[in-house]
Amino acid sequence: MIHDRKLARIKRKRSFKNKSDSKLFFNDYSEEMFERIELVKNTFNDGLALGFRNIKFTKAKNIIALRNAELSVSKNTDLICDEEYLPIKKSSLDLIISFFNLHASNDIPGILFQINQSLKPNGLFMGCLFVGDTLKELRFCLAKAEEEISNGVSPRISPFAELQDLSNLLQRANFNLPVADIDRHRVVYDNPIKLMKDLRDMGETNILKEKQKNFLRKDILERTIEIYKDNFSLENEKIFATFEIAWIIGWKYHDSQQKPLKPGSGEKNLEEAISELG
Repeated sequence: MIHDRKLARIKRKRSFKNKSDSKLFFNDYSEEMFERIELVKNTFNDGLALGFRNIKFTKAKNIIALRNAELSVSKNTDLICDEEYLPIKKSSLDLIISFFNLHASNDIPGILFQINQSLKPNGLFMGCLFVGDTLKELRFCLAKAEEEISNGVSPRISPFAELQDLSNLLQRANFNLPVADIDRHRVVYDNPIKLMKDLRDMGETNILKEKQKNFLRKDILERTIEIYKDNFSLENEKIFATFEIAWIIGWKYHDSQQKPLKPGSGEKNLEEAISELG
């Protein structure tokens, strides 16, 4: 258990007060998620959306009903629940989507297994979350500043899963046809304080159980800003931050789904196929 789920709930609820357009990535990615779903030929009669906060969204045309579940009450909340303990009947839904919440959980494998159990055969799961090198610059600067001043390093940014790990976890959770891909962004800010404000507005600040209870010391914060500007500035003196966002998709098994060909069953070898393409 590395994340404090109670603290996650508090920070998420606090972020609801901020306008949705102040939340970096969230509006664009919510639109893209429903665009991706609309490309699927299936019709989804009963779906569940996890983690959409107070973001207003228009569901895809092929979704008939979609309930919005959150850690705490917002204007758009239909169901209050923690995704680590989904109160969903087995094989009852044909769509579950997860929006920027898995990276703050303590048990991604367990959540994926519960989602798989909650889906009907041929049900779809789609999620997006922060992964990999997200906030690597800020992580480096905070650690270096704290080590210089207090001769120790406190955990301040959560570790993020790697893309390949997520793909493997989908398979372990019994998802069929798993897909995992990644978007990489370099976001430019006037200064590190603007970056930290964005994280606070999104409800994405420190929820680690081992975090220090007191606020970040002023001298450490000032040194963090100096290190950030020295190491991660552009020619115009603005700074940049890395964000990596994974898309993960999997289907609950159904006999009608396509199956991989058996080894040796192809009619042409790889060399012939490539020569035809050329």
